[in-house]
Amino acid sequence: MKKRMMLKMAAGAAMLALAMTSCSKKDDNTPPPPSPSVQHYLPLTVTDNVSGQVTDSFVFKNNIIQSVYTEPTGNGTYDYRYNFVYGADGRCKKVEYVDIQRNNVQYIDSVVYNNDKITMISWATGNSFKSSVEYTMKNNQAVLMGSKDTITSERFKYVDYTEYTVSGGNLTNKSTVNGSCNMDGSNKNTYVYTYNYFYDNKPNGFQYAFEKNPFLYFYMVTFDEFLEVSLGTGNLAKWIYSSNSNGNTSSNTFEATSTYNTETGFLLTQKFTDGDGDAWNLKYSFRKAD
Repeated sequence: MKKRMMLKMAAGAAMLALAMTSCSKKDDNTPPPPSPSVQHYLPLTVTDNVSGQVTDSFVFKNNIIQSVYTEPTGNGTYDYRYNFVYGADGRCKKVEYVDIQRNNVQYIDSVVYNNDKITMISWATGNSFKSSVEYTMKNNQAVLMGSKDTITSERFKYVDYTEYTVSGGNLTNKSTVNGSCNMDGSNKNTYVYTYNYFYDNKPNGFQYAFEKNPFLYFYMVTFDEFLEVSLGTGNLAKWIYSSNSNGNTSSNTFEATSTYNTETGFLLTQKFTDGDGDAWNLKYSFRKAD
């Protein structure tokens, strides 16, 4: 009797273990809950807070920049448009600066890619003269414009370059150096212009557009420099400009007063002041990405 009871208890324990094992295997095969999707945003407009006019309006297709309308006329239309033209490989091959009122292309910036180099070739339509400048790139951001090498012409020696420093995804320093002298070293001139940038800890609403197409950041913020937006993953909070012209130095500090959208956390308004006036006073709007 005792032996039979022990066998029953052993059998019961085995069945319980089997049931627990079965449940455990079933639980292991249960798919994990889906990760919450991240909502991305794209820039929609930049508005001048003083005039109330939209200064820049963005057009995207499949979350890739197609054009930017700029220079408002005051009646809801624009004078100019940047057209981004892409090749079969998806890379931007040129940017057209279009006079909307005359319906013609005024300027063209052509792009040549060569490993870690980008060369921008620019010309006005109807003009045979073309200018070019080479950028050294790293992680889709420019680290050097031009060359630090001294160039020798028939009568002069000169150097001309801009160096960019990126830290934590933010452009923290931009320094331009221009120097020239006669072949014998006389008549020497040196000019150094430096920008130091500081950021807040809020997300930059332009970041997704920059990630989808790094050329947008490069063209509008680095090459053309017409877009007053943040230069990195955060938003600009302050920048310090300093110059040294043949030993004569000066500096100026610009500080931001910013507000943020409570829903997205992105920049809503931003005013930069240097004590003498506003460098810019703008409002930003964003839309959900496709």
